Amino acid sequence: MTTDGYPPPPQNPHLPDGPGYGAPQGGPYGFPGQGFGDRGFGDQGFGGRTPAGLLPRLGARMLDSLVVGLPMGLLTFVVALSTHSFVYDLLMSALTGAVAFGYWTYFESTRGTTPGKKLLGLSVVAPDGGRPTFEQAAKRNAFEALQILTGVPLLGWVADLIYLIVCIGIAVTIGQNPSRQGFHDVFAGGTRVVRS
Repeated sequence: MTTDGYPPPPQNPHLPDGPGYGAPQGGPYGFPGQGFGDRGFGDQGFGGRTPAGLLPRLGARMLDSLVVGLPMGLLTFVVALSTHSFVYDLLMSALTGAVAFGYWTYFESTRGTTPGKKLLGLSVVAPDGGRPTFEQAAKRNAFEALQILTGVPLLGWVADLIYLIVCIGIAVTIGQNPSRQGFHDVFAGGTRVVRS
C-alpha cells in the first residue's frame, strides 16, 4: 500500500524500473513537471506569458482598424468630394491598403504591439520570445495588403471576399489552436499574441 491507501500501480515486467520507464513520471501527461498548459501551448506557455484569446485580439484589431480607418475614410471622402474618378478610387484603395499593412507591420516590428493591443494589454512576440522582425510582422499582416485591390472593378469584391475568408480562418485557427496562434502566426514562423 502507498501512503494514500491505494495499492502501487502494476509494473511492466518487460521494462526496467526507474525514471522514464513504467508509469508516467512527473506531470499529468507524463512530461516531467509539465501539464498540457506548460508545454508551449495552453495557459502558461510562452516564457510565463499567457497567450491572448480570440476576443481580446478581436477587440484590439477593431481599435486599430478605427485608428487606421477613420483618417483614411476622411481623406477618401475629401478626395471624392473634390474629384471623383476611377483613377482616384484606385489610388485611394491602394493608399488605404498600404497604410493598413504598414501600420500593423511597423508597430509590431518596432514596438511589439500596436496602439489597440497596448490599450488591451496585449503584445506580439516572435518565436524566440522577443519582438517580431520586420519580415515576421509583414508575413503575419500580409492579408491587410488585400485592401489595395478593393478599388479595382470586379477584382475588388474578390479581394474583399478573400479578406473576409482569411479573417474567419484566422479566428477559427485561434480558437482551435491550443497556443492560440492563428494561421497567420504560423505563416510568420510562430509569432504569438500574449498578455503583456
